[in-house]
Amino acid sequence: MSPATDTGTGTGTGTGTTKSLAGLLSSASIRINPDPPSPSTPIADSISAIHTFMSKWDPHTSLSSGFLSAATNLHSYLLHLSTSSDNSSHRELIRTNSLLQSAMRRLNQELKQHLLAVSDIHSPADQISTVRAIVETMLSTGYGEECITTYQSMRRLAVTSQLKQLGFDISVNRPRKIFKVNWDTLDYQTKSWLDAASKAVCQVFYSERQISDSIFGASPEPIRHSVFASVVNDIAVTFFSFPETVSMRSKHLPERLFSLLDMHEKITILMPDIEVLFGCEPASMVLSKVTSLLTNLTDAARMSLYEFEKVIRKAKPNMPPSGGVVSLTRYVMNYLVCLFDYEASLYMILSSMPQETNDASFDVSDDWYGSSVSVRIAWLLFVLLQKLESMAESYRDVALSYLFLVNNLQDVVNKVKNSSLKEGLSEDWVAVQETKVRRYMEGHVRSGWAHVSAALPVKEEEHVERVREFEMVFQKVMKEREGWVIVDERMREEVRQLVEGMVAPAYRGWYQVYRRNTEVRFTPEFIRSRILRLYDDPESRSGLSSSSSSVSATGTGSISSNSAKLLCRLGCYLPQEGDMSMSVRHHAEFDGAQKDQLLLQYNGREDVAQQGEVSLRIQIQDLDQSPITEEVSEVLN
Repeated sequence: MSPATDTGTGTGTGTGTTKSLAGLLSSASIRINPDPPSPSTPIADSISAIHTFMSKWDPHTSLSSGFLSAATNLHSYLLHLSTSSDNSSHRELIRTNSLLQSAMRRLNQELKQHLLAVSDIHSPADQISTVRAIVETMLSTGYGEECITTYQSMRRLAVTSQLKQLGFDISVNRPRKIFKVNWDTLDYQTKSWLDAASKAVCQVFYSERQISDSIFGASPEPIRHSVFASVVNDIAVTFFSFPETVSMRSKHLPERLFSLLDMHEKITILMPDIEVLFGCEPASMVLSKVTSLLTNLTDAARMSLYEFEKVIRKAKPNMPPSGGVVSLTRYVMNYLVCLFDYEASLYMILSSMPQETNDASFDVSDDWYGSSVSVRIAWLLFVLLQKLESMAESYRDVALSYLFLVNNLQDVVNKVKNSSLKEGLSEDWVAVQETKVRRYMEGHVRSGWAHVSAALPVKEEEHVERVREFEMVFQKVMKEREGWVIVDERMREEVRQLVEGMVAPAYRGWYQVYRRNTEVRFTPEFIRSRILRLYDDPESRSGLSSSSSSVSATGTGSISSNSAKLLCRLGCYLPQEGDMSMSVRHHAEFDGAQKDQLLLQYNGREDVAQQGEVSLRIQIQDLDQSPITEEVSEVLN
């Protein structure tokens, strides 16, 4: 072990740092100007006294300042003898060098033992002071490389151990291994990294910087920076390589987006501390790594968003026979609700990302959307709603298609209103979608029940034939729609009341006139009770709802004025108290324009579901574009 022959044994990134550090140490040691030996004492006698002192030193006892002074004096004698031209000095030179190497080996062992006791900057001050004294002695005697190699290896073990205690094991989180683990394991490793990141930067790496600055405080600043870099560079690079490797594996998988956003958010928060710790050479390579990592995470997150949009467009979920909420709607809305929680990170990711809508009907207005995040969320919802309209066309029954749209769009609206999405999308967006829900509901009631109401007899001479037809139509409809559901409880009760208002009062009016002359299978109470059991959601079924039970047993039920106005638009007249006439007719008090409005929109004898020449999408567009009268406007609002 000599300054002339020993080199550092660092590995990986630290090797280059150690070699560059060796040059700094050499130049620093050359500048040392040791005191010349005392002329009153022969050098040979002084060397012998030091030899005697060192040979009696017990390594199990505390290191004394005398030993350090003796080692420093040996180095002074060595330099003095190396410049002497006296041949007799050659033997003393060899003896001094051998004795100095022996002293350095002992100091090296002492350095290892004392470094083991230094866990962080809060370790006992006497431990740090002792390590500093050993380091300064080894540096001043020309054994800087040996000192740095020992310091580097011991502190690397300490840093690696501290990260492992935080839950991040360097040995099992290398890139090649990350690509081989299953997703559950990767999720666990990602969570461990997120939990460890703040403490790794603000405690472990920061503490290591303080330790190196304290122990190498007497050395020039470049040496202190290089010592710190030689300890943590390769460890920090490996630590920050983990998110990058995860992003490479996850960028085409939408469900992995949230892990990417978690890591992006964490690194963004830690970036100021990382810049302080790794802003100077040669540790700046870590800062470059982290900057590159943020770029890669941003690209991966953008790719995941594109893939998520593709998932919506290409989804082929099983259509619920009940017309209920399809799994795609639940998946997308849960996804978007979670996504909006990352608004700050998403804003950074989307700020320079082009918004490729490719659809003129999607209106990007600053009045509606507050940021690029809101625009992206609105666009994904627009894609979902387009997909739902396309999916609705797969139903053969138009009424079921409208019911499907009612359920799914209402679920979208409810999720938006009851989450942070409402803040990003604005109340105007919600109002527009609620209007669409009402129009879909109107389309369902009109296409599904107008022909049932129209089957009631209008002329007295055909009442027997028509009542049988009504009974057959009613039974058929009830059987076909036994499993249909309306998930939203408020909407369910409103549709029930609308349907009841279309059918039950008209039937009651007919029943009270003709029940004595004609055999009638169904009482008005039976008709009404069957209607009020429609659209039950199995997930929330617990008997009739309170609002259903509150309907009057003798009248038409608690039909609100708004519902009554909507029934007028659907072409149905509600009999007034004491009016024993048929329901589907013109009331004398209405003028001609109002009479035309009350005409049924569908032929009562024609099956609406068979009108295949008009696609559902065209009907939806007709509903969206139809003028809203003042009365119906009140209903929708």
